[in-house]
Amino acid sequence: MTFVAMLLAWMVGAGAALAAETLMARREWGRPACPHCQTPYSWLQWSAVLSLLTGRRFCRACGKPGRWQRLVGELFLAALWGFLVGRYGVTGRTALTLLAGIPLEMVLVTDLETRLIPNRIIVPAIAGLAVLGLFCGPTVPGLTSWAWWQSLAGGALGLGVFWVLASLGSFVWGEGALGYGDVKLAAYIGLAVGFPLIVETLVLTFIFGFVGALALIFSRKGSLHSFFPYAPFLVLSAAVTMLWGMEIVTWYFR
Repeated sequence: MTFVAMLLAWMVGAGAALAAETLMARREWGRPACPHCQTPYSWLQWSAVLSLLTGRRFCRACGKPGRWQRLVGELFLAALWGFLVGRYGVTGRTALTLLAGIPLEMVLVTDLETRLIPNRIIVPAIAGLAVLGLFCGPTVPGLTSWAWWQSLAGGALGLGVFWVLASLGSFVWGEGALGYGDVKLAAYIGLAVGFPLIVETLVLTFIFGFVGALALIFSRKGSLHSFFPYAPFLVLSAAVTMLWGMEIVTWYFR
């Protein structure tokens, strides 16, 4: 089942990545095309993974490569779905978690490409998950019990913490220190993992972000004043929490 889940995730992820690019560019829906010259893709180029494996990574018209961010998004969703099904099997709650991973992939693609998280993606995702959370609880497969308020509380805490950080960042370093798209993403992730696991997710985000910032600084590809995207680390932390959140809590308090 793990292989089947990864195969399905690859197909869903390819479509989600293309949809994210379309929404980001505010293009009309239609046949996928090269982002540089708008030449329609061949069907083998609809997936970044497939185009890489078949040697069709470059546009046949302008010769420019397809965006690597789509490749990252497709691989992320395939890995997430594969690990989830491999660990927890096919259950109703696992299915909810698989669905919750799709907006995470779309946001990952757009943030890596443009450093933006489009409202067209994140706002409907927040609304849908808020309603779903009331009736189904957080989308964490390891949960054995839940209350109706846990998902909403997680969303509120994620939103609140990142709103404070964004406001402080704007005051100290100016606009753009931490985008309000990250605030909305934190709210979505809070709805997905619920309370108290959102606390774990935020801690992991700060740890991963700190390590990533140090890596950029020591590699001399960035400085203390460089723009630093937090969305990829939020997405990574959410995935870790979905997969091993309960085990991490149990280990910490043991």
